[in-house]
Amino acid sequence: MYAVLPKRGVISVSGNDRFDFLQGLVSNDVRQLAEHRAVYAALLSPQGKFLHDFFLIKSGDVILIDSDKAQLPALLQRLAMYILRSKVMVEAMPQISVAAAWRIAESGNQGIGEQYFSDPRLPALGWRMVGTAAAIEKACAAAGMEPSDEKACDRTRLNLGVPDGARDMIPGKSLLLEFGFEDLHGVDFAKGCYVGQEVTARSKHRGQVRRFIYRVRAASGNLPPPGTPVTLEGAIAGEMRSSLDNVGLALLRVEAVQKADAGDMEFHCGHMALKASLPQWVTHPPKALAVEG
Repeated sequence: MYAVLPKRGVISVSGNDRFDFLQGLVSNDVRQLAEHRAVYAALLSPQGKFLHDFFLIKSGDVILIDSDKAQLPALLQRLAMYILRSKVMVEAMPQISVAAAWRIAESGNQGIGEQYFSDPRLPALGWRMVGTAAAIEKACAAAGMEPSDEKACDRTRLNLGVPDGARDMIPGKSLLLEFGFEDLHGVDFAKGCYVGQEVTARSKHRGQVRRFIYRVRAASGNLPPPGTPVTLEGAIAGEMRSSLDNVGLALLRVEAVQKADAGDMEFHCGHMALKASLPQWVTHPPKALAVEG
């Protein structure tokens, strides 16, 4: 099963300095890039706040960036701002499409799209592909894969409790470690300096965050839209992020979730009762900040 993702777009980064250029900007180690091995990373503000998340893909003599299509103009503009004297060129690639796939046999990977790679966040998310839409569809059909839509892709993501930067994080406000970037292999704490590195490293070394992304589920119905307050015993505990049907994500205060777990209590959002759980892929569980004074 595969789905072309119309809300994703591609930027190319070319030139002799492309690796060094990106290495000094993004949250992950660009040196990990290899054929069919992508890197998940983010671009931060100098204050350490989230701006964009994306996949970096090695494609011959260029590096492709698979990111949210609506944010490509802003991402292009910010990358261009950092070029200065670097021997680098960045440009949009509107002819390139992005797709996601499930249950591809290893022997069937060859030739699927111009580039294919296992999703670097979690193996359970399957594979991703970049190439022309015609090439992707032809190769997937030859591999016996049935077409689906991006809603199926989103359902897989939400059932796993994996955030989508474009929909779940707020540019200029969100912190990477509130959204599990360490366990989603989106940040490298040994790579050295990059834009916004100091704040992210400080959060890591303190080992504490005030809020974290949790998977939430209602018994039935459609969850309220992003931004809707989530309460516990009448007090605001966080707010909704993306959802599909009765499963979604919410950014919640860690101490509120700990209180709910201890008392076997439910959260409420609008008229709906919610159960919150930490995604299974989290190996660095959040700890609430101690209250000072």
